Amino acid sequence: MPIEESYKRACLEKLKKVEEYIKNFLQEILSQVDEEDLEYGVSQEATLSGLGELWEEGVEKNNYMEVVFTEIMEHHDGAYLKATFRNSTEDASAERYISVWSSGRVEMSYALFLSLNSVSARVERVKGDTFRFFFKK
Repeated sequence: MPIEESYKRACLEKLKKVEEYIKNFLQEILSQVDEEDLEYGVSQEATLSGLGELWEEGVEKNNYMEVVFTEIMEHHDGAYLKATFRNSTEDASAERYISVWSSGRVEMSYALFLSLNSVSARVERVKGDTFRFFFKK
């Protein structure tokens, strides 16, 4: 059953709000980072008040995501299914990673990828309004 276009647009708008909120902050961090360091990658953590709620709505609870990867893997304690879901705008991609273990355990994690000029940024939520950023040229 195809997804209703208005629902899809509403979900993409939630992601766009997260992107707009975080982009200005990331530009500020990048202005303080040495260009040479970006070749190897730079990691940083920061607390952004108010982003936690936007992140939850635009990334974690965003129901419109396309399946981009699935794989069944064997592990020493049984098989598990790995799946990746993605929701994208022009400069941002939100990803949800889900692993379902044969024991019934389910693990979920999220990441936001942004393109800032010639620099790629990965954003992950640590806890609450604290986020980890990784930049690489």
